[in-house]
Formats: sequence, structure tokens, C-alpha cells
Amino acid sequence: MTGYGRGEVVVDGLRLAAEVRSVNHRFCELSARLPRTLGIYEHEARKIVQERSVRGKINLVVTWGEEGGDDGREPTGTLTLDERAADRYMELLQALQKKYKLSGSVDVDTFASLPNLFVWSEMRRDPEFYLGILREVVTAATEDMIRMKETEGAALRADLEARVEGIRERVARIRERAPQKVKETAERLQDRIRVLLNGNELPEERLAQEVAMMADRLDATEECVRLEAHCDHFKKLVSEEATPGRKLGFLLQEMNREINTIGSKSADVPIIEQVVDVKEELERIREQVQNIE
Repeated sequence: MTGYGRGEVVVDGLRLAAEVRSVNHRFCELSARLPRTLGIYEHEARKIVQERSVRGKINLVVTWGEEGGDDGREPTGTLTLDERAADRYMELLQALQKKYKLSGSVDVDTFASLPNLFVWSEMRRDPEFYLGILREVVTAATEDMIRMKETEGAALRADLEARVEGIRERVARIRERAPQKVKETAERLQDRIRVLLNGNELPEERLAQEVAMMADRLDATEECVRLEAHCDHFKKLVSEEATPGRKLGFLLQEMNREINTIGSKSADVPIIEQVVDVKEELERIREQVQNIE
């Protein structure tokens, strides 16, 4: 099931924001991208999201940004000059000039471009401070995503229940038509037997036996009963289970098996029409169930 959530918290004039996006997937696959400052706590951020997600391809992005401004700035502290490195650079440059009798001087631009001359002295914080605000913002984003999924899930549940109820109605039509189909087939069988016998009489017991065997082969009552029971079970799972996705997938396989058996037992056009409609509806439901966790 698709979903999007966002959370943010402001600290020291900076805004920490988290975004969680989820799309349909058979398993729970999570990718995370955090700022360097918070990278060591990635496992904690993952844990928060995974505890609330069963299936889906999920992307978590956490960013620092200025309050009311653009993302990207981290609370990196103060930029300072590494004086020991600067002194050493100058000593080596002067020694190089003296040894090889070089002319000229080093200007500020050249000197400032030397590597590792300036360093950031990171802002010192208790690790629990960073972990606390990360948990807060990721939890807020995850809860926001869950609310969106629940809204979508309610609409999806109503659609599935309506489709399953439609299948029940078609199965009821099949059960209503089936006895008439058996009766018509039995009458045709009797007429054909009499034609083949060319006026000779077939014992009524033997004829009744043949008709009974034929009726048993055509009878789909058990399949209809099981299919209706599956419809009830389906609606129960949708309304009561928190994460019914896999169970619904297995149940749909059983429903397809029953309707295929009903179709194979009947050569009656009205029944076949209902069978085709049921199979088409089950395929639509199967596509929808792939969106359910």
C-alpha cells in the first residue's frame, strides 16, 4: 500500500525533517539516508519504521535545514584554523625556497587553498540528544504515513467488500440455475437413449441410474457452498485482521479453484456467464490485494 509521511522538529535554529515514502512490494524493503551527524543512529531510525511496516518498499530520508530555509545545513559547529598545520606548512615552504633558491612569496589565496588548513570543530552534544530528536522526527513521519495508509485502506476495504458481495450474488444465481440445468440435461439424455434404442424399452431402473450418475457429475452444490464460505471468510479478514494481505492471497487461490471446478462441471451458457464474471472479479480483487499489507 502506498503512503507518505513527514515529520520535523526545530532545535538551535535548525530544522530536522524526516520523510517516509512507501510503495507496494511483496516484502518489507527499507532504504535510509541520514545526515552525517546522525549516521551512527541509522539502525534506530530503521527500527522505528520497520516496527510499523509489514510490507512495502520504503524510503526514509532525514535532512537538516535552516528554520524556514532550505535543507542541507548540518549543525557542524565552528570553522577554525589548524595553527599547527599552518605553521608546519610555512616552515616547509620556507625550507623549500631556501634549499632550491626559489624567488617569490606565498600569497593568502595560495596558502588558504592548502588542504586540511581549516577544520570544523563540531558542536558537542550528549549522544542522547541527537538520538532523541531523531526518534521524535522519524516517529512523527512514520505515524503520518500510517494515517495516510489507513485512509487509503478504508476505501480499499469498502471496495473489496462490495466486490466479494457481488461474487456471492453470482454464486446464488448459479445455485438457482443448477437444478434446472440438471433437469434439462436429464430429459435430453432420456430422449437420446430412446432414439438409440429404436423403440426398444430400457428398464426404468437402469435409466434412473444413468440419470443419477449424470446429475452427480453436474452437481456443483458443494463448490458453491465452499465458495460462499470463502466469501464470508474474506470479508471477515478484511474487517478484523490488521495485516491480512498474505491470508487474502491464499484465500483467493482457493476461491479460484472452486469457481474453476464449477465451470468445468457445467456446459450451461447462463452458468458459464456467471463463472466468467466471477473469475474476472477475482482477478480484480487479486490486483487490489497486492496493495494490502
